[in-house]
Amino acid sequence: MNRELLCVENLSAGYQGGFRLQDISFCLPEGSITGVIGPNGAGKSTLLNAICREIPATGRVKAIDKDLWAMPPRHRARFIATVPQSVEKLPLPLMDFVLMGRTPFKKWYELSHSGQDRETALLNLEKTGLSHFDPYKKRIDELSGGERQLAAIARALCQEARVLLLDEPTANLDLAHQINILKVIRNITVQNRAATLVVMHDINLAAAFCNRLLCLRQGREAAYGTVAEILQKERLEQIYETPLCIGSHPQNGVPVVFPLY
Repeated sequence: MNRELLCVENLSAGYQGGFRLQDISFCLPEGSITGVIGPNGAGKSTLLNAICREIPATGRVKAIDKDLWAMPPRHRARFIATVPQSVEKLPLPLMDFVLMGRTPFKKWYELSHSGQDRETALLNLEKTGLSHFDPYKKRIDELSGGERQLAAIARALCQEARVLLLDEPTANLDLAHQINILKVIRNITVQNRAATLVVMHDINLAAAFCNRLLCLRQGREAAYGTVAEILQKERLEQIYETPLCIGSHPQNGVPVVFPLY
């Protein structure tokens, strides 16, 4: 059985006078992808911010056998990396953008990146399928939305983090780009023996690419388990408050969710 790289225990969090998460608990096993699903406003993106303690939070987040929140920022950045929902169109060379992920490894007096840093960046550009670009000439603002997401994933990989947190990496992308990015994420998670937590709106894509699902509703944990355990008709109808039909994918038998119009 794969060891658990990150465990969230009784996590509660929220914004000043606003939305709150309450008593969320789950673990991320090595080599696995856990999808976070749920209705709009359920707290999916808030959960990622709370894990990184970018908002006030209580509870405990364990990084293997250590307290993630007690780690020095530099050490925490080497263990956990985040990829935002959208990447700003920066007039910045692709190489410089990806090398930002090496910041946790630089000494305070180092003004430039080492040759090893650049080799690491090139390796991760290859892993994410961006090696056909000249990284010193191609700028971030010249990339498509899907390519910018892949660049952000390459930057996160340069942190050599064991845990990846991704906030809707396939948002606003066409189906081909969605599948390509999720394949990259799956391959990287398995090859690097990492653990990935990914927020997704598309239940069927989550079912196809994730090992486990965490479903949130109104800031609370509505369900957590395998894809087959979570994608049950009565459970999903209650969570999403809409009539549904559950079928099976003709190729692999994975549950598929259809709305009833």
